[in-house]
Amino acid sequence: MMRAFAGVLLVLAMAVAAGAGIPDGDASSITLDAGGQGLTTCPAGDASAYGYISVTALRADYTPIAGIPSNSFFFTLTGTGSGNVSINAFDTETNASGVCRFEAQGNGTVPYGSLTVDVQIYTVAVNSSGTLWCNTYDYDDDGDVDPVDFGTFAGDFAGGTAQKSDFDWDGDVDPVDFGSFAGHFGH
Repeated sequence: MMRAFAGVLLVLAMAVAAGAGIPDGDASSITLDAGGQGLTTCPAGDASAYGYISVTALRADYTPIAGIPSNSFFFTLTGTGSGNVSINAFDTETNASGVCRFEAQGNGTVPYGSLTVDVQIYTVAVNSSGTLWCNTYDYDDDGDVDPVDFGTFAGDFAGGTAQKSDFDWDGDVDPVDFGSFAGHFGH
């Protein structure tokens, strides 16, 4: 117990010594903000990354903390398929506004639905979370994109608004989504 406490104090002391400051969990936040509303995955692992998950590090007085290295942010994903998503740094450290951006990448198939994204900065839990919506080309979660999956997509294409088939996250299922699905057919 004392060793763990000493480790936490050491990490926080290093942050203060580096001039970065200690973030406040209530003032800091996480936002999922660019690249559409969600992540699309493919069994071949070749779907595009979701960018960006932005984390804003603020002190208790809401002033930003610049210079926190990206490797001082620790993410937890919860929800079905969360083990198939990795979060990687886009920025090397927080900027003058206290923001550091990250990307989410699917490493295989994540079933349709949502994942909750939580973050810690150093050892401080940020008291807000984000929701990352996930679509997959492999609707039946059997490890391939085949005629069964095409049948599901075709039904959604006829209906025009099914979120699970809206691969460009623009609110409809249209020829752009068909082109995206077709590019992954056979994977």
